[in-house]
Amino acid sequence: MSELRSVLDMPTTAMDRAMRVLGSPDTQLNIGAVLHLDGQSPHLGDIRDYIATRLAALPALAAWMTPGARHWTVADEVDLTSHVVERVVPTQEDLEQVVAELARTPLPEDAPHWRMWLLRGYSPDRYALLYLVHHSVQDAAGTLRTLESLFAPGIPESESSAVYHGFAQYPRTPARTRVQCAAMGLQSLRSLGAWDLPGCRPTDDIGFAWGRVPTSTLASVARAFGGTRNDVYLASLAHVLTHWQSEIRGNADLPDIPLLVPANVRRPDEIALAGNRTATAYLRLPGALLPFDQRLTSTIRATPPLKSPTVRAAFRSNFDATPTWLMRTTLSALSNPRRAPASLSNVVLRHPLALHSDPVTAIDPITTSLGGIPLSVLLLVYGDSATACFRTNTGFPGLDQIHREWEKTLLSWQSDATTPSRS
Repeated sequence: MSELRSVLDMPTTAMDRAMRVLGSPDTQLNIGAVLHLDGQSPHLGDIRDYIATRLAALPALAAWMTPGARHWTVADEVDLTSHVVERVVPTQEDLEQVVAELARTPLPEDAPHWRMWLLRGYSPDRYALLYLVHHSVQDAAGTLRTLESLFAPGIPESESSAVYHGFAQYPRTPARTRVQCAAMGLQSLRSLGAWDLPGCRPTDDIGFAWGRVPTSTLASVARAFGGTRNDVYLASLAHVLTHWQSEIRGNADLPDIPLLVPANVRRPDEIALAGNRTATAYLRLPGALLPFDQRLTSTIRATPPLKSPTVRAAFRSNFDATPTWLMRTTLSALSNPRRAPASLSNVVLRHPLALHSDPVTAIDPITTSLGGIPLSVLLLVYGDSATACFRTNTGFPGLDQIHREWEKTLLSWQSDATTPSRS
């Protein structure tokens, strides 16, 4: 492990340290993915042996952190007999429930904070692998690199899905832009009252659900309006949120929709490192009930900061300069239900994955929910499928069905956007 020690001999970030202590017994800060594979399930020992051959390329899987630590602890040996385990799933219909149960499992405290389950038994020619890691050790981009390193090991670092490639030329970060980005962060702490709804009271029970649409659905709507797939994703969720809250509020005025949008700020030289390199952008979208074309155009007008390498570089500079106490205070404030935004993440895994000759046919992301944030969504685009993991607070009636409304909204928008009159 001497090579891994040299790679991980670096400080933890302020976000790593904050994430390490912000979880609770009711809400584990675990993220990850479920890989669905075609083929006969391998033996558990075969998977352990395979992962053992890849550990040298995955320093994050040897790292763990005691609360408040400013440097990573590196395990002398990664005990794969405890980190790679299996679970028999009786039927296909039980799979999502089993995943939701395992995703709430506390990960090891005094060892590398991750685990992988072989999920088998529900089909003779299909199985799944659930990878789970504590958010203090990896963000969504770091998770993508782990999946690539394990199941697409020939992908060069320069083509990885894990880095923000807009940093290729390392744009300068003017002080004015850094100040503007800091001001955006302060705006996110304002209370818009979006979750102050009659009959709604936050609870400690956070539900799991997944929504799935074809990638082509996002792409075709984006093309019709000159936006991006991420624009369509954000607009569609804002759209269903406004309709959901209008049903509860009735004729009352609808407040704007606050969104917290994590932005990848991982540089190419940090591709496989443990820890978080994610800044957060704040968007405020109209809460009024808008036709779908107005909803999309208003969202596209709001998202230029997410597409600017200069702004992204400013986010990274501010991220590096943020002390732990301020990061922890900010995340705690954002998790207060009165001022909480909806947290909406989006990642793309650009390369096909496989375990030996068994292809990964679909991937379901796993996201977490921070404190009292009533809605957290992570969209993962993989090949022809776009799958979103929804974490919803059960104290908000009807929010647990928002994944289905999201699916219906996007399919409806695709139909409207591709009609002859529109095109």
